[in-house]
Amino acid sequence: MIQLIIIYLIVAYLVSWWPFEEQIWQGYVYPNSNNILIDKYVGSYKTLEECRAASVAMLDNLNSREKGDYECGLNCKPKDGLNICDKTER
Repeated sequence: MIQLIIIYLIVAYLVSWWPFEEQIWQGYVYPNSNNILIDKYVGSYKTLEECRAASVAMLDNLNSREKGDYECGLNCKPKDGLNICDKTER
């Protein structure tokens, strides 16, 4: 019986730490980097490179490449009105 409990705990731990979770990058642009309260959602992407390319393209479409900025967040989840990401990259 104790062996079954130990096996169950090991399996539960491994499932919670599963390294093959799908990685989703979300892009956000800030047309004016001096005011990050104004942002535009770009979309969700499978790779950081796709997110970067789409974010730069949106800044170009907004004519904000020079004065704007962007960020890509990995596996973002809403919490208390904010998006909390595992990692953010430019």
